[in-house]
Amino acid sequence: MNLSQRAAREAAYWMMRMQDGGLSPAARRRWRAWRAESEEHERAWRRAEQVTGTLDSVPSALAAPALRRAASRRNAVKTLALVLTGAPLGWAAWRAAPWDEWRADQCTAAGERRDITLPDGSSLTLNTDTALNVRFDAATRTVHLLRGEILVQTAPDPAGRSFIVRGPQGSMRALGTRFTVRLDEAHTRLAVLQGAVEVSPANASAYRLPAGSQTRFSTAGGAVEGLNEDAAAAWVDGVLYAERMPLGEFIAELARYRPGLLRCDPAAAHLRVSGAFQLRDTDGVLKALASSLPVRLQARTRYWITVAPA
Repeated sequence: MNLSQRAAREAAYWMMRMQDGGLSPAARRRWRAWRAESEEHERAWRRAEQVTGTLDSVPSALAAPALRRAASRRNAVKTLALVLTGAPLGWAAWRAAPWDEWRADQCTAAGERRDITLPDGSSLTLNTDTALNVRFDAATRTVHLLRGEILVQTAPDPAGRSFIVRGPQGSMRALGTRFTVRLDEAHTRLAVLQGAVEVSPANASAYRLPAGSQTRFSTAGGAVEGLNEDAAAAWVDGVLYAERMPLGEFIAELARYRPGLLRCDPAAAHLRVSGAFQLRDTDGVLKALASSLPVRLQARTRYWITVAPA
């Protein structure tokens, strides 16, 4: 049986209120009274629990400081209400919604970089389109990387707590070090600039990565490789280095730093790119490519560009 739009909106509102730091005793009484008002209200609430994957608890994908901002909460309420009524566009919006951003302690937009200092004095630099959570307790100092890329500079901890970065493919324990971590679709990239890092893939044996080396690992393990230190952390200075990089790979990298859709026509993907490119001006980078390579820019809109053969 379908839900009315009003019941769906009210259920979504209460669900988001519950994520926004929980309910006060008075608010919880009003929530229970609302559920008891009608059978439709109870069905709407049960539907909200099913959609968010919860049973009277905070859904981990939504519980976030970002939801404490009114604008984000309103967007989440609208999206969830659409889902509860069974609207196809609601499901599409639910799947496409930026849940990583909404559940993250810290996040950056496309093209943005940010420096933060952690409570222990360690520092993080967040690259473009990055989201993470920080959890310190008596035993460990943990950064949960949800998406994107970070530079980590650890500080000594008087309590002797380990510093760990966790991601979908496994965890990395810092051994007095400076390193970068990047999440790809099915792998994690780790480059150690100073010190060493112990890598623990989710389903494989741990291994140690010394300074001047890098690894690309999955849940099943990874291998140690040599490192171009200048290129590994060049993004911290807003630079993208390329040395005979295939144009297809270069465009995929550049696309991370700008909103919208940027793609390379497969017919031009084999061309090679070399140089140091300023990430603060991706439009200028594209113009430079068009003037130095046999390619042209096909712009359907400002945010939909294809690099194609000239």
